[in-house]
Amino acid sequence: MKRLFVALHFQPHPALLQLLSDLQLKLNHERISWMNPSNIHLTLKFLGETDEKRLPEITHAINNSIFNQVPINILFDKTGIFGSRYDPRVIWLGSKDDNSSLQLLASRLLDNFDSIGFLRDRQNFVPHLTLGRIKGLNDKRYFQDVISNIPAKVYQETLVNEIILFESILRKEGPLYLVQSRHPFKSDGNASQTA
Repeated sequence: MKRLFVALHFQPHPALLQLLSDLQLKLNHERISWMNPSNIHLTLKFLGETDEKRLPEITHAINNSIFNQVPINILFDKTGIFGSRYDPRVIWLGSKDDNSSLQLLASRLLDNFDSIGFLRDRQNFVPHLTLGRIKGLNDKRYFQDVISNIPAKVYQETLVNEIILFESILRKEGPLYLVQSRHPFKSDGNASQTA
């Protein structure tokens, strides 16, 4: 069994690295598990513990989803939290822009996974990069103040040209993400490249 997810991977820009560093410094007294910059990604579909025998049909579902897919420019310029003001769970970086190309790609991918038994989550797809997972807060008011005062500007802009199937190995020091296969966008059919 492998713990799998399908994602877009990002090489973080200096502005994103600076944002992450600033947040870590301002919130260093809080129990927050910060994302390793080399692991920054946008999850399209979390598959969970999956039998390796299903890898061919998973690869096929991804390739069906990206047939004729052109590269997508994604811009990240707003921050937020998942959870409530009183019980925040995740600090994230997202986009004010409703990227219809990305939404269409995600919808096709979710449809293809639905058809092979990996059903959609109940929540709507919200494209975001997780910056930190909140384990506990000592000062919620200060935390809210820090989050609400993050400047609105472009922290990351990336031209995405592939989907990656990752295996996630959970470790005490943080998750290890291993590439299982890469699925480049191109218009003449999409053969996956196994890592």
